[in-house]
Amino acid sequence: MKTSVIAVANQKGGVGKTTTAINLAACLAEKRRQVLLIDLDPQANATSGLGLKKQPGASIYGALSGAQSAAALIQKTSVPSLDIIPSEIDLAGAEVEIARADGYLHRMRGLLSTLIPLEKYHYILMDCSPSLGILTMNAMAAAESVLIPIQCEYYALEGLSMMLRLLEQLRDSG
Repeated sequence: MKTSVIAVANQKGGVGKTTTAINLAACLAEKRRQVLLIDLDPQANATSGLGLKKQPGASIYGALSGAQSAAALIQKTSVPSLDIIPSEIDLAGAEVEIARADGYLHRMRGLLSTLIPLEKYHYILMDCSPSLGILTMNAMAAAESVLIPIQCEYYALEGLSMMLRLLEQLRDSG
């Protein structure tokens, strides 16, 4: 089974990242695709949007810091074929901790390399926070594709060009 990894990201808030991630994940699951949604936003809106409560220690923070496996954090949702690694506010601490670590931009890629060989998911979607912080950069560096929701306005297009430049830099740096 080939797993496609997609980050849903934009540095601007309120553009529909979480709504897009949840609905895309649910539609793919409806088409009988196995989907894992990783909530990388400490606000945990994708988590609550799929009906899960925010629980301390349930986010991917522990896996990013090396304290636990990513597979152990996966939870079922009420949507058949759709699993989630939820988020919670403590994930905000990961920004500081990961920035101090070696290979800090490749932590998510390393975690995904433990999940993809399981051949359990057709798609892994990552819902990013509205920033260009370490978690978002990790998601974009690990993803095969980046979906950038935008508003139809001039400043959003300026932000899009900045995101595209950043993605080129990430790609060029390996």
